[in-house]
Amino acid sequence: MGPESGSQPPRAVMPRVFLQVELKSQDAQSLQQQPDHYLGHLQQSVATYQQQVAAYQQLTSEKEALHRQLLQQTQLMNQLQQQEAWGKAVAEMARQKLQETQEHLEAASQQKQQLTAQLRLTALPGEGTGDHSEEEDRAPGGRGDC
Repeated sequence: MGPESGSQPPRAVMPRVFLQVELKSQDAQSLQQQPDHYLGHLQQSVATYQQQVAAYQQLTSEKEALHRQLLQQTQLMNQLQQQEAWGKAVAEMARQKLQETQEHLEAASQQKQQLTAQLRLTALPGEGTGDHSEEEDRAPGGRGDC
């Protein structure tokens, strides 16, 4: 072997070395591209997360608004029920008062009829009918004195 063999590798080894260098170069390029690839995935994940956070915040806000509406409607319903109960109580009191008044009117009417009947019975004979005798006209205090 000549001087060539000492300073350079054999020719059969050269293509293998070039091949290995080429593979290592490709691996290095691949490794250099991986951060960009992972960064893209990471940025996409962050964007998705931010969208989900915004959607969650909106849902939370809507839930709170619905909860406030529910409380307001519950309060209004309670007020309406109280007003309805009050209205029923007032109507019942008015009905009772009306019934009492009707009973008093009925009693007064019956009493009037009884008094009228008693008055007719206690009236002087003939006075209520327009018949009276001549003696009554002549008697002092009789009709003729008027």
